[in-house]
Amino acid sequence: MKLNTLKQGDRIGIVAPSRPIHNIKKEVSEGIKNIQESGFLIKKSKFLNKKDFYSAGAASQRVADLHGMFSDSKIKAIICATGGATTNQLLENLDYTLIKNNPKIIMGYSDITTLLLTIYKKTGMTTFYGPNIYEFSLITKETQKFIFNMFKGNDKNFSYPKTGKIIKPGKASGKLIGGCLSRFNSLLGTSYMPNLSGKILFWEEVGMCPAMIDLELQQLRLAGVFNKIKGMIVGHLADCVDKKYPQDNKSIDKIILERTKGFNFPIMKVDYFGHDTNSFYCLPIGGEAFIDTSKKLLSVSL
Repeated sequence: MKLNTLKQGDRIGIVAPSRPIHNIKKEVSEGIKNIQESGFLIKKSKFLNKKDFYSAGAASQRVADLHGMFSDSKIKAIICATGGATTNQLLENLDYTLIKNNPKIIMGYSDITTLLLTIYKKTGMTTFYGPNIYEFSLITKETQKFIFNMFKGNDKNFSYPKTGKIIKPGKASGKLIGGCLSRFNSLLGTSYMPNLSGKILFWEEVGMCPAMIDLELQQLRLAGVFNKIKGMIVGHLADCVDKKYPQDNKSIDKIILERTKGFNFPIMKVDYFGHDTNSFYCLPIGGEAFIDTSKKLLSVSL
């Protein structure tokens, strides 16, 4: 599917598919301001300020907000306000024909993983794993420029910072797929998970101790994911330590090597995407990626 692009003066829609924003209104306002200062207009969804315990309104209201943004021809991109835990409540009731017939840039991360993967699976539309509106109050100007250059479509090829750590050497190419590890795994065995064959898997996490990282990676192994993918990019692992049992803080690099034992795909660890980093370079789900660990290179073509 042809990727839509963004130009100066276009309107960006803001939605909250998961958590309510009542506790982060200052940061959301600051994020909106930074986007406006980059030359874009903003439209807030009808139910953006709703609160239903830990969700931004009822699932039907959050679905309506997404449908409203995709239906509005003046909206050229959609950015999610924040993450949470209940985005998967929307998946059964989204109109994927509507979305496919009105393709737009859509970006978010964390719990938004399930929405981005599902839209990609159901429509073939490239989606973007990148900062929520909350993070636009925190990310660097350089990172923000990278994101909007990608959305404007002036360039087709993008290289990410040549930094990071080689966990397993090699080269690989394939379409990017991934997100927050636990949310990615929540779609395994469902009709909402895209085909993983030949893909390069990227993942990151927050607040998950090494034992739980081990559990999630073993789940990927048991589900046969490692038999299918061609490479792996591990993002920023924010606060992924065991504070209750410090003696259990096994090296996550070692865990990754153990869980991927017997598989020869390259693995690179980077810090330019994920929770709690102000250098969050978005990754296009469905973009053509190339890894060369000898150069610490990740490049993507759209």
